[in-house]
Amino acid sequence: MADVLVLYYSRHGATREMAQLIARGIEQVPGMQARLRTVPAVSTVCEATEDSIPAEGAPYVTWS
Repeated sequence: MADVLVLYYSRHGATREMAQLIARGIEQVPGMQARLRTVPAVSTVCEATEDSIPAEGAPYVTWS
C-alpha cells in the first residue's frame, strides 16, 4: 500500500475540509492510503508554542 501525505495549514477550517476531501479521493484509488497531517498554528511570537498534540483534527506532521 502506498502512502500519500496530505499536509495542510488551516486557520478557520476551510482548508482542513478541502484536505479531508482530497484524502478521501486518494483512498478511493486501489493500493493508496492518505496520511492527513497539519502543522501547529503560526505565531508572530517566536516563544509561543502549541501543544504537542492538536485538540482536534489531524495530528501534526513529523519527520518520521
